[in-house]
Amino acid sequence: MKKIPIRRAPLGALLLCAPLANACDLCSVYTAGMAHGETSGWLAGVSEQFTRYDDLREEGHALHDDAGQYLDSSITQLFLGYGITDRLTVQVNVPYIHRSFERPEHGGIDKGTEAGLGDVTASAQYTLVRTDDGDHTFVWRVLGGVKFGTGDSDRIAEELDEGDDEGHADAPKHGGHDDDGPINGIHGHDLALGSGSTDFVAGTSAFYRSGRWYGSGDVQYAIRRTGDFDYRFGNDLQWTLSAGRYLVLEHDRTVSLQVNLSGEDKDYDELAGAKLDDTHSRVLFLGPQVDFTFGPRASLELRAEAPIDTDNSAIQTTASWRLRAALVTRF
Repeated sequence: MKKIPIRRAPLGALLLCAPLANACDLCSVYTAGMAHGETSGWLAGVSEQFTRYDDLREEGHALHDDAGQYLDSSITQLFLGYGITDRLTVQVNVPYIHRSFERPEHGGIDKGTEAGLGDVTASAQYTLVRTDDGDHTFVWRVLGGVKFGTGDSDRIAEELDEGDDEGHADAPKHGGHDDDGPINGIHGHDLALGSGSTDFVAGTSAFYRSGRWYGSGDVQYAIRRTGDFDYRFGNDLQWTLSAGRYLVLEHDRTVSLQVNLSGEDKDYDELAGAKLDDTHSRVLFLGPQVDFTFGPRASLELRAEAPIDTDNSAIQTTASWRLRAALVTRF
């Protein structure tokens, strides 16, 4: 039986790199396990995640937004990795974050942009099991990472003015009750480029192929620590289940199409140890993904998704759609 190398670069493997309170804007750090049957050596690439937030919700229910507020979040990752062996890869990701927003504030409209370096992540990925007999492939990986507090956290200072020791119980705009005008669903923790904390991520992923059909899944858990302004972002659980088919499966190129179901569950943030009531969210996303490989050294991924179920605490401006892409090369 002719053996064709099966290559797939899972954007579903997420590593924490941005501190936005909404879990669905935790950027997807491309972990560069781009080949099933990986090779050692250097790799580099870029990934992009763009998320549109314009859906104002209270306890998961859509609200009419008189102010038309929005947050456009772009996270561009530059990454460099090295395959120490054909099973162990280490990688550094450097994010550049650009966020433009418009929100009601103090009886008027606040419109602006936050841009700059995000929190740098260092990660390692190890392949525990890898089998490939031509007709079937199975790969099981584990990964871990550390996120360093390199991004600007100044926007978190807004939380000191909006909250109180009871976790925003008496903060009208932040908690969702504003008698003076439209409700503000975008706050300092949504705009900050960094957290000032050193955080950790652990996870596992698996991939199985039979002929041209394949399926995959991954789970990751992010452990957040207290950072600047005595603020701690909530821990975050993320998972993805995918099913797809190779449309083209040749030695020098592949094209595959898949559907992704992903879930994200982010815990409450804390300020000085007090829970902030508008920072928890649970979201289900659904959407397609197309993957391409070009010879043994390059791959491209394109992914789109939209939430099919959103549950959030208090009032928040939540995601309405997001796009992801990644380009990787080995040398």
